[in-house]
Amino acid sequence: MEVSAFHTAFLAIFCIVPVLSQRSCKINDFDVQRNFRPERFSGVWHLVGYNRMLSPVTRLPPRIKSISTRYVKSRYYLGADGRGFIMSNGQVTVTLQNGYQFTRCERVDFSTIMEEGSRPVMDLIQVTGRRRGSITRSHIMETDYNNYAVRYTCEEELNNGRCAPDKDHLWVLRKDNATFALTPTQIQNIMSRLCISGSYVQSPIGEECPVPTMSI
Repeated sequence: MEVSAFHTAFLAIFCIVPVLSQRSCKINDFDVQRNFRPERFSGVWHLVGYNRMLSPVTRLPPRIKSISTRYVKSRYYLGADGRGFIMSNGQVTVTLQNGYQFTRCERVDFSTIMEEGSRPVMDLIQVTGRRRGSITRSHIMETDYNNYAVRYTCEEELNNGRCAPDKDHLWVLRKDNATFALTPTQIQNIMSRLCISGSYVQSPIGEECPVPTMSI
């Protein structure tokens, strides 16, 4: 019985190792949403989880210790060609070196362009906020349009096609009035598939900051 159990375990490991060794961490090898329909993605989305926020384009002033963001909600206006706008609003907490904190709602707007090709890559051009003028390539990994969406971004792509260490970003979104959410197991499987570094951080949903609207 012991020999049989050992033999079974050995076969299981033998079968798993080739599968793991064939996993590619090249961005263009990741499975993405097929036949993405940008216009169906329009609406209000809540950020429910991520592995890290985008790094600032400039160094923080010495008196600032950290900046954290929660309760992020975004309104997407996208046409069939992917051109449109994204307006995001979130609660930002700034912690100073002396321990003092202040919190406020901060809005950031983007214009969007879909890249040509078979992969759904949306270029986000930031038009307001601290990263104004920056461009982020956002890969639409999967969505059902009505409940959840998974986006992937990389701040620095290496020559070998992989993302530089600590420069990858996973964004898990939940549609307003969604009827279900991804489970922790599903999220961990997605992180493994995308070779995501860092740990998953849950982001709360709340009314602390209003849903942004188009200025007239």
